[in-house]
Amino acid sequence: MRSDVTPLLLLSILAVTRASGEEIATSPVSASSRAPEEEARLAGTYVYAGGESERSAMKAAVDLATEGMFGKVIAREELRKRSEPRPSYTIRFEGDGKVSVETPGFPSECAPPDGTEVVVRTRYGDVVRQSQKFVDGVLVQSGRNDDGSGTTEFRLAPDGNTLQVVRVSRSPKLPRPVAYSLTYVRQQSSPR
Repeated sequence: MRSDVTPLLLLSILAVTRASGEEIATSPVSASSRAPEEEARLAGTYVYAGGESERSAMKAAVDLATEGMFGKVIAREELRKRSEPRPSYTIRFEGDGKVSVETPGFPSECAPPDGTEVVVRTRYGDVVRQSQKFVDGVLVQSGRNDDGSGTTEFRLAPDGNTLQVVRVSRSPKLPRPVAYSLTYVRQQSSPR
């Protein structure tokens, strides 16, 4: 790989990580529609609760995925920047049937939950084809462009308050996938 192409190529690869909110499904994807109880259960705002231990685990996952590759210093820097835990996620079910996943400072990720692809522009300006669907009660976002693909799974724990966000990014340019999990907790509404 030419060194003058490396940063741009990596930015495109890594855009998939944040665009779909990011990556390739870690569980078998079967077509399933959401039920009203999924909406009521999953809708809400979740704030990052994983602390430094999960940030360290994300950095270790990036290091492992880039070990042995040419340009790994630049790749690690870009992957870490794009993999940094978001401060919060708000999951909303729109009147038109779409599901929105929002984070302050990031473009809204809004698509039907049936696997239909929509084109989105990421915070970093990259264009990504994104889709989302429910698989066994888990909201799975998938994103892809010419340089790679990825998934983000939003898994609500039985307690109804803990959200595990499982992210996996793949690219033919990376020796191994980047895979890690982040913990979020439901933000309780303040009384009025």
